[in-house]
Amino acid sequence: MPCYVDTLSMYKKQLFYLVLIAGIVRLLAAGMLELGNDEVYYYTYALHLQSNYFDHPPGVAWLIKLFTLNLRLPQEVFIRLGSVVFATVGTYISFALGKRIKNEQTGWYAALLYNASIYCGVIAGTFILPDSPQVLFWLAGLYYMVTAVQYATENKKIPPAIWLAIGILNGLCIMCKVHGVFLWGGFGLYVLFCNRRLLANPWLYVAALLTAVIISPIITWNIQNHFVTWNYHSNRVEVKQFALDADGFIQTILGQLFYNNPLNVVAIVIALVVLKKKVTLAKEVKQLLLLCGLPIIIITTLVSLFKSVLPHWSGPGFLTLLFVAAAWLDDKKAQEPVASGRTPWLIKSSLILIAVVMLGGIAFIRLLPGTIGSKEEAQYGEDDFTLDLYGWRQFGADFIPWYQQQVQAGAFKADTKIVCDKWFPAAHLDYYAARTLHIPVVGVGELNDLHHYVWLNEQRPTLQPNENALCIVPSNYPLQPDKIYENSFTGARLLHTFTQTRMGQTSRYFRVYLLTGFKGQESTPLNIQ
Repeated sequence: MPCYVDTLSMYKKQLFYLVLIAGIVRLLAAGMLELGNDEVYYYTYALHLQSNYFDHPPGVAWLIKLFTLNLRLPQEVFIRLGSVVFATVGTYISFALGKRIKNEQTGWYAALLYNASIYCGVIAGTFILPDSPQVLFWLAGLYYMVTAVQYATENKKIPPAIWLAIGILNGLCIMCKVHGVFLWGGFGLYVLFCNRRLLANPWLYVAALLTAVIISPIITWNIQNHFVTWNYHSNRVEVKQFALDADGFIQTILGQLFYNNPLNVVAIVIALVVLKKKVTLAKEVKQLLLLCGLPIIIITTLVSLFKSVLPHWSGPGFLTLLFVAAAWLDDKKAQEPVASGRTPWLIKSSLILIAVVMLGGIAFIRLLPGTIGSKEEAQYGEDDFTLDLYGWRQFGADFIPWYQQQVQAGAFKADTKIVCDKWFPAAHLDYYAARTLHIPVVGVGELNDLHHYVWLNEQRPTLQPNENALCIVPSNYPLQPDKIYENSFTGARLLHTFTQTRMGQTSRYFRVYLLTGFKGQESTPLNIQ
């Protein structure tokens, strides 16, 4: 039998220091790094709240709106603050869920593994993405589903409050990201294959109905907008021909390993193997965790055999299986001759790895001389992922006074708009340049390229016939304005080239063009073929 040291009181103190240190590190990272492509794009969500957006439900927009005090605090650290706060709460829920499925030490290990996960601690816990609020509601929903299963296993009546919590939290999870349906899916599979008696409980259907009511704005919005979200995401995952994509599959596997921390994944795999040989968790809890965690991982991986996917899609599945790993690590510790409160070496190594990744990543992005991308002048910096998180502040600081000088010199009018044909780099230009100048960035192009900018166009001053506009071309996203906009403008003329440096070496160029004589329509109608 294990002999735990100081039990819960010790873990509460350790938990406090864990969230304090992790929170400080995340806050520092949130303030030091510029917003990435996706993050500045989600910032545009918060400019005009909607019940759904082209790419995702509105959860991330609410989060940004809340923690920036209705955009009164638009700095990067406040835009990301919701992620950091939610990751702190997620740590506490991880502890509580681990404690519920086994004991306090399992909860402590779960909290450590949660913070060691690059997906939970960095992607969703530092950057601002739809995953940031989704992870919190996924964890909270899972907690109450485990609680319901435990009540049912003990032949106790499940309190209505637990069913209501499941319905609300699962609904909010889906309102952050549609992947949240896998949480209900896992619970449904458990009910169908492991405990059909729950089908006779009317509160199960009340919970499901409550979720349906909460997510109804997503459905209503899509009906009003020709199901653009459904069409967009179905095109991303629908396999139309079975031609194996070996490179995409390998990238997905490696991405899943990295995002979820390779050592965490090792712990999960060992725990799953051990589950077949011995009991480390109550049977019903084990079944629920597997049915909620494995499907999203399996489906993401299978789709990657034929289509390009993003490895972090399966993040909630790996998060769910971390509790299986935590239970195994607790069992392993209990088998030692003298049990102690010392952290297993696997978790220590995992925490060290994420610390190295965070500190090394920040240093690499900020201190890398020049660029790791193309050195050809026309596309200088292309394929350099670090430039998504670096140099936009510098460009804004250079462009804003130049714009004002050009207006004073009569080169163009004070309200001259910026146009872009894709959501990136449109969102970066929006946040780091146009926002300060109080000029709009207008999307001119196709719906599948512009995404939310089609809706932003409706909120902003429109381009008038024969109006001139500016086009800013970062060399790492090269294009030829005279060809790209030949159907929208009569001409394009280079006005200025900004040379951007990092650690004293050229990293990329920003070329500013004057587009003359707007011909008409800004973006395509709301229709995806």
